[in-house]
Amino acid sequence: MDTKIKSKVTEQNRWHYTAILLLLLAICDSFITHFGLSNGYIEEANPLMRYMYETSVPGFFSIKILLPILFILLISKLKPNAFLQLLIAGALFLYAFVLFKHIYWIYVLFIA
Repeated sequence: MDTKIKSKVTEQNRWHYTAILLLLLAICDSFITHFGLSNGYIEEANPLMRYMYETSVPGFFSIKILLPILFILLISKLKPNAFLQLLIAGALFLYAFVLFKHIYWIYVLFIA
């Protein structure tokens, strides 16, 4: 019985850490994207986010940060299953990929 409780707590901690990582990646992406867009180094590839940035920079930040927060709230209310794990893994992969692209263009602009 004690093992079940410990296992459940560990699984919840893993979900919380994953959610925090997702949020941190979203925040980093937001600020780096803003830096690149405001200085003309990059163009926003997502048409919706491009429109939001051109219309309202605070709105851009709100969407970029609130969507992962809403996603975190959603997953905290659901029972972990294979589909949810795949969804989270996909989101983490996507944010990590975008962050590495940002690191690459920063490297090309300022170091290379």
